[in-house]
Amino acid sequence: MPLNSPRRHKLKILVVEHNPLLSDGTRLSDLVGMTDKIEASVRELYDDIRFGSHGLVTCETAGWERVDEFPRHKVRFNLPSGPSHALDEETVRRLYENGWYGFWSNEWFTKEICPEDVGFSFDYEHLLREHDLVRRRNGGEFDLVLLVNQDPLYCFEACMMGRNAYWINGDPIEADCPLTAILNVSVSRRDANFECFGHMMENIMMHVFTGGSECAGYAEHEWDGIPPEKLNLWQKFSLAARNYDGTPACGNVHFSPNSVRDYDWKNPDPVLSTWRDWRENYPDLTGEAELFDPSVYIPLGMDAEKHACRLHHRWWFSCMPHAAGITREGGYSQSWWDYFASLDYVEEIRAEEDGSFAFRYRSGKTEPFRPDPSPVQEDRAVVADPPGCVVTCGKDRITVEKDGKSASVPRA
Repeated sequence: MPLNSPRRHKLKILVVEHNPLLSDGTRLSDLVGMTDKIEASVRELYDDIRFGSHGLVTCETAGWERVDEFPRHKVRFNLPSGPSHALDEETVRRLYENGWYGFWSNEWFTKEICPEDVGFSFDYEHLLREHDLVRRRNGGEFDLVLLVNQDPLYCFEACMMGRNAYWINGDPIEADCPLTAILNVSVSRRDANFECFGHMMENIMMHVFTGGSECAGYAEHEWDGIPPEKLNLWQKFSLAARNYDGTPACGNVHFSPNSVRDYDWKNPDPVLSTWRDWRENYPDLTGEAELFDPSVYIPLGMDAEKHACRLHHRWWFSCMPHAAGITREGGYSQSWWDYFASLDYVEEIRAEEDGSFAFRYRSGKTEPFRPDPSPVQEDRAVVADPPGCVVTCGKDRITVEKDGKSASVPRA
C-alpha cells in the first residue's frame, strides 16, 4: 500500500563560483557590483526549492570552490594578446564600459573579439576535468552542482552529466557516474535562477512521461480539442488558456493559466483554473475550478514589477504533485520531487522466464522484482517501496507497471 508520507530528500550541493581575480586584487564581481549578491543568490535558490517542494527537498552546501581564472569556452576569442579560449581582464573591462549588460549589444565584441556564436559556449568538459567531478560524484561527495557565474559566461541554464544523460535544457554530458544536474546560478538576474530550475524540472517530467519528446505546452493551441483522458498527467498539469481550449490548470514556467504572452505574470484578466485542486487534492483530483489571476501569487502591496516572476515560479512549483505513494495508472510516483532528486526513471520493464521482472532505468541500472502472487482476484495493489510499482494479479497473468512502462507474465 502507499507510503504514509512522501519521501524527503536532502541534497548535497557543490558550488563552483567563477569569479576571476583582477590585477588590482579585486574580482569581477566587484567590477560589476555583484559581490554581496553571490551567497544571497544561492541561499535564495535553496529557499525557493524548499518552499516549492513543501519541504520535501532541502539543500546543504557540501563544498564551495572559487575559480580565480576566466572560464574556458569552446569558441576561440581574438584577444589583443592573441587567440584564446578564455577572455581576459582588458577585454572584460572594455565590455562593461557601458554598464551592466552592455556586452549584449556590443558590436566591437561580436565583430572583432568573437565573430562566432558565443551562445552556450562554456566548456563543460574542462569543468569536469579541472574539478574532478566524475570521481567525486562517484564518491558521494555531492548530488548537484551549482555553477555560479559572472556574465559573460554563456553556459546552459541546466545540463546533465552521467551515464545515459539526457537533455534538461542543455546538452547532455556522457560520463561514468550517476546522473547529475549542473545548474546555472546568475547573480545579476535573481529571478532567473528559479526559472533555470523550472526548465530543468519541465524537461525531467517530459522525459518521465513521454521519453523526452517535445510536448511542453509552449505552442499556442497545442492541445486544443484533445479530450482530457488522452493527456498524460504532465500535460494535464501544464494546461493554460494559451495552449488549451478547455479549463486551464497550472501552466508552465513561461505561461501562467491566464497568460496571453511570454512572461505575462501580471495579466489581470481572470480565468477558471484547477490550480488549487492540483496543489491541495492530488492525487484525488476533483476537477473543481476557481477564478485565477495574479493575486494568487502576488501578495497585496508587493512590488509586482520586481518580484512577479519569482513569485509565480514559487507558486507554480507549490502546485506540483507532492503526495505519497504511486499512481494506480502507470505506477508513477505521486511526488514528482522524487524524479528531480534522482533524475532517473524506468525506461523498460522486462518479464523474465522465471516469472520475475527486471526494471531498467534511464541511468542504466537494473532492479529485479518478484511480485507476491496473492490475492487471486483481479485487483490493483500498490507496492510502495521497493520498488514502487503497481501490480495487477489476475487469475491468468501478473502485470507490473512503473513510470508508464509495463510487462506481464503468466501466473504460475
